[in-house]
Amino acid sequence: MSEENNQAITNHNEDIWKRGLYMLLFLLIIGIAKGIVFAVTVIQFILVVINKSPNQPLQKFGQGLSTYLYDITQFLVFNTENKPFPFDDWHNAPPRHEPSVLEGDMEYQDGQ
Repeated sequence: MSEENNQAITNHNEDIWKRGLYMLLFLLIIGIAKGIVFAVTVIQFILVVINKSPNQPLQKFGQGLSTYLYDITQFLVFNTENKPFPFDDWHNAPPRHEPSVLEGDMEYQDGQ
């Protein structure tokens, strides 16, 4: 093997171990976030019982938290290399559909 190949293998090994550490961090964060989802669920339920309608700021926060959990999961299962918050922006909007490897270049169509 040439020195360039050895260097490439070494860089790959370092990168995968760094990613593994980020994955452990995000596994811890996802555990905490699930607890927050539970709290938001209980609070929102109580508020709906009392006020007969959901609390809008809490609903918006719940959407952001849901999207954050989605972003973490996508990183953990190797569907993206983009690290979620705090390494990227916090997203409040629902995630947009991105074709998976199995879908290839097919365009997503609702109901099909």
